[in-house]
Amino acid sequence: MEHMEADDRVLHFVLIFEEPDSYMGKEMILDMSSCSNILLRRVDVTSADGLVIAEKFSIDMRAVPQVMLSTISQQPRVVDVNMKTRYFYVYQLELLPEVGKPKAKLNWQFSNNVDTSQGPLNGNSNIKDHMSINWERSYLADIESAMNYMFTVEVSANKKLDGKKLEAVKKLVEAFVQTKDHFPGRSSTRRFMEGLNGWLADRSSIHYDVWSAYLQSAKGFPKANHMWVGCSSDQPTLRGYPCGLWTMFHALSVACSNAKVKDSHLFYDAMTGYILNFFSCLECRKNFGKEIQEIEFDSEADDQHASMLWLWRLHNSVNKRLHNHSTTEDQSHPKLQFPTEEDCSHCQHPAVVASKKFNKLKDHLRIWDEQYVVEYLKQRYSVQNLLNDYLDDDEIAVGEPELKNGKRIRLRNLPILDPSSQQHSYIKSPLFSPSLTSIDFNLCLFFWITSLCFALYVYHNVSARGIPYLSRKIVRTPSTMY
Repeated sequence: MEHMEADDRVLHFVLIFEEPDSYMGKEMILDMSSCSNILLRRVDVTSADGLVIAEKFSIDMRAVPQVMLSTISQQPRVVDVNMKTRYFYVYQLELLPEVGKPKAKLNWQFSNNVDTSQGPLNGNSNIKDHMSINWERSYLADIESAMNYMFTVEVSANKKLDGKKLEAVKKLVEAFVQTKDHFPGRSSTRRFMEGLNGWLADRSSIHYDVWSAYLQSAKGFPKANHMWVGCSSDQPTLRGYPCGLWTMFHALSVACSNAKVKDSHLFYDAMTGYILNFFSCLECRKNFGKEIQEIEFDSEADDQHASMLWLWRLHNSVNKRLHNHSTTEDQSHPKLQFPTEEDCSHCQHPAVVASKKFNKLKDHLRIWDEQYVVEYLKQRYSVQNLLNDYLDDDEIAVGEPELKNGKRIRLRNLPILDPSSQQHSYIKSPLFSPSLTSIDFNLCLFFWITSLCFALYVYHNVSARGIPYLSRKIVRTPSTMY
């Protein structure tokens, strides 16, 4: 840092120490490119020069990525964040004196495709009126934007695709193709995936230039003509791609279920393979790896809803961990357990407690009824229910949303399901079976406590009567006196 000429020095100079397969540094540089009085540089800790610089600043190689900040007239310091992600670091850097709010954050990856003819971006979206967005529904535009970013940014960040990474891409594309008529997208996008699946089949390695050329020439490749719709936020750094990725995977899990894909592990392998190999947030990758160890996937005897429910449990687990503990949480769209009671009044209900001592806890003890959760997920993420608003192309192949009595389904008004009906699958909960109601549960609890009290009573009486009897018996035995 001291080698910079005095005239060239900026107020804040930032070094981003990271491994070569990470591109958080590149994204941060682009995010902050519109800011003043700050300069960012990326350091590859595996290169010879990188090792020298890292040693000079006492960077712990086991703790990368790390960000070092040097401000004029101050000692260099490590930027501390709660989670080592692009969003946390950018948030801290934009708080520095005389830096200002970045204008390019999260916008650069769509700069060639975003339609700004109707005005500047509003937060992370170029939709002027957010009041027109139906937040209870999911939008195909978000899924297409996620696909675009996924292939053109995260996968394309690799100079060469081979081994596990290439297999992860193949598995993801195969999962989309296997959904057939339930493909969560337009027919043109489906044809693109089918073509990509055939193109990938016999390849053992793919260089970046070959991959990039294919994407540019392939017909039907999803173009992000709007930033985000259901995943939009007033803040440029919030929601956006992570939200779009969740939406895409939820829609894919539902499509696999609706298509009755034979390989019950296909979706699980596709999603975990992609996140662990390509997701740009390395800290998130590590957390995801821990999360899937705790939320294990169980094919549940080839239950066709297993993937949907596993992803739903995983998503709620992540929301629980991040809610009120993350600067990536949009206060207008908090990370709550979903579906909420407003969205699905039958999906969860409070546990009925047998003792007054636990009355204060009953509002916090809620039981999920997974047959209704499945119905909610299908109504929200099935292809026929994805909203196709804000898609400029003439071809809209996802069909009109399902109608009920001539009106669009409102997800918060799920019908009362009859568990015996053949129309709906019977879902087994890992904690409480749908056939075991809260009343049944509390009756079991009551009988268990009663049985325990009776056993303690018997033990107490036997002990009280048995000891004197034994004492009298001992006294009468002459040999015991010696």
